[in-house]
Amino acid sequence: MLYVDLSLKIPANQGILTYHVPDNIEPPLIGARVIVSLVNRKVIGYAIKIHSNKPEFKTSPILEILDPVPLISEKMLKLAEKTAYSYVCTIGEVLNCMLPAGIKQTIRKTVVYKEKKDIDEKKSIAIEWLKENKEFPYESFKSKFNLKDSQIKKLVDNNELAISYSISTQKGPKIIKVLKLDESKKINLVTLTPKEIKVLQTINTFTTAPSATLLAKIAKTSIAPINQLKKKGLLLEVEEQVYREVAKEDYYKKPVIKPPELNSDQTTALKAIKESYSDDKKPVLIRGVTCSGKTEIYLRWVKEILDENKSAIVLVPEISLTPQMLKRFTDRFGDKVSILHSKLSDGERFDQWEKIRTGKSPVVVGARSAVFAPVPNLGTIILDEEGEPSFKQGESPRYHAREVAAMRCEIENALLVMGSATPTIDSFQNCLNGNYHLIEINKRVGNRLQPEVHVVDMRNELVTKKNRSIFSEQLCNSIKHTLSIKKQTILYLNRRGFSSFVFCRECGEPITCPNCKVSMTYHDGSKIMRCHYCGSLTNVPNVCPKCGSKAIKFFGAGTQRVEAEAHRYFPNARIQRLDSDSVTTKGSMEEILDRFGNGDIDILIGTQMVAKGLDFPNVTLVGILAADSLLRIPDFRASERNFSLLAQVAGRAGRGDTPGEVILQTYSPEHHSIKYALTEDYSGFFQTESKMRKEALFPPFIELASFLISGTDLEKTVKCAKELHKSISIHQEVLPSNLFGPVPASLEKINNRYRFQIMLKMNDISKLTKVANNALQATKKSGDIRIAVDINPFFMI
Repeated sequence: MLYVDLSLKIPANQGILTYHVPDNIEPPLIGARVIVSLVNRKVIGYAIKIHSNKPEFKTSPILEILDPVPLISEKMLKLAEKTAYSYVCTIGEVLNCMLPAGIKQTIRKTVVYKEKKDIDEKKSIAIEWLKENKEFPYESFKSKFNLKDSQIKKLVDNNELAISYSISTQKGPKIIKVLKLDESKKINLVTLTPKEIKVLQTINTFTTAPSATLLAKIAKTSIAPINQLKKKGLLLEVEEQVYREVAKEDYYKKPVIKPPELNSDQTTALKAIKESYSDDKKPVLIRGVTCSGKTEIYLRWVKEILDENKSAIVLVPEISLTPQMLKRFTDRFGDKVSILHSKLSDGERFDQWEKIRTGKSPVVVGARSAVFAPVPNLGTIILDEEGEPSFKQGESPRYHAREVAAMRCEIENALLVMGSATPTIDSFQNCLNGNYHLIEINKRVGNRLQPEVHVVDMRNELVTKKNRSIFSEQLCNSIKHTLSIKKQTILYLNRRGFSSFVFCRECGEPITCPNCKVSMTYHDGSKIMRCHYCGSLTNVPNVCPKCGSKAIKFFGAGTQRVEAEAHRYFPNARIQRLDSDSVTTKGSMEEILDRFGNGDIDILIGTQMVAKGLDFPNVTLVGILAADSLLRIPDFRASERNFSLLAQVAGRAGRGDTPGEVILQTYSPEHHSIKYALTEDYSGFFQTESKMRKEALFPPFIELASFLISGTDLEKTVKCAKELHKSISIHQEVLPSNLFGPVPASLEKINNRYRFQIMLKMNDISKLTKVANNALQATKKSGDIRIAVDINPFFMI
């Protein structure tokens, strides 16, 4: 008998369970998905090993094979295994992450009402309700009537309801019927009507087979002559797969820009990349100042890879960067390019994924998860804006795209190329340690000047000038001047909404979310307060919930308020906001960028969406409204994140022939992240920040694991946190001085869940992941307790 080791999304045995293959089912192939029973439910698992070693325990049979042809290759399976161990999760979680939504299927568990013969029997409220609704999702039914699994089992045993399972259908190819001329049939024009002849003449003008409707429209006839030609056998109706069109907005239809000549810095960088590729394939980091032409280097390098009949993956950190990067690559490589990001529909994702898997699109441009794109014959992975935090996944599997890309390149003998004006401290230290090749470019292309940067101390603005506005006097005057010379302005603020919080002037208490220990943000458009963690909504109270005072005040500013103030100060300007609240519909971001590029917007206001990657030559002024906002976050990476954002957003100015100006408003002008960002002095910032990290013993000078324990029951959560601490501390390799906690997390409560943190520092990454894996397996959890492990986290709150 054959046995299959399956990876499932369960914590036990690292998510691997063994099942047997029954006689009536063909054995699955490695990487295929199968359906199995687990306790009292059906789940989808991934076949990772097939063998004949009979286990010592009784095995259950696999029930169904979903993939006759595996969706996961052996190389990708190997990558999943390495990723799972490195980030303390199951292989099944990583494999599930590798497949896009249009490919994945889920099992739906429902309760179904069963009609009983004894009609006089008294039914419970739940059963009476189910009688009217016939069928309902299991978990929703359980929650609606506050039932336990054992109570539902009793209802099943009593024959009052049944449990049903169904598998969701995955998105498939889009099939249409088209018409083709049967070349084998002889055409006798004498026997045809004039309209039939017109149809035949028209179909010959098509380069691709048309549908009947399209053919009739172009031939200016009805469907009738087409149907007659089908009956006569002259036209054949066949089914063809068509790919759902993406990147169809007007933004992508702009004229193609002729590739520029490479300057000496770009030529040197490209040569160094080629040498690394042909030699040791050690990762390459390009540290190039903003506007130094890194994208053109990527494009030339991808051309080299395609000439070798290999594939390339280009990762960008934000969806906002995808349109500009995608256009540059499609302009250069046409239909060889596919795109992968979260705004695609399931059907579009299916088509893009299929084009990638079959080799029709050897170039992939996408966000973080595109690192798993199933390209055949991988040659390179390019990580643009390497220092961007969004390359780190916030939920399990908590991988970093850079590390996964490095592992994949090692497995597939490809080259990782990274680029940024502000690389992470970790990556630059890797260069100094000899793990990466370093290429530095310190001049902008075309001898363009760095923007002139002015710092405005907002403390002086408030005290001396009595200016309580969002805009300093200098920024206000510069915006007016920029408008007068018909140039454009970008205003950056790292906060959505209208006000950062609403508080009482009498008692000083902010209005907080009822589910989370965080203040709520006021949104002016909807006139409501919103929690940006759990999504809870509430109206602004007339009186303070704590003291009853009517002294309710809005404090702080978000992008909505900046937009409102800008309209008040600059009434004749064309103003647009670009943040996640303003680009909720498909194509809206491309439409805004298109209008800005065409000069139809004078002032663009935004969050991180405007900070990186955008290249608009007519932008001569950048205003940074709260340059120190990120420094208030209790996170050892806060300074690095602040420096990166400031340097990057400042780099949006002066990318054309006109010199740029940056006005940076801050309450902390002396902070090193702000001081060095003014001149984009990465070297100075790195020396200061790395010294502080080394003294405090934080990455990259130590390996770090963060354990977040959460639950709705405070007592049980604390108990589990203490047990986990004990499970970690028993390992001999763990120094007591490097184990911290458990302590309440910076955000103690989110969505009615209490949160506690444990932090572990170790010198060796392999030992750290081993301890984390072992401790997680040894710690017992009860109720709804969850433990999230993050290896070398990017966010500590």
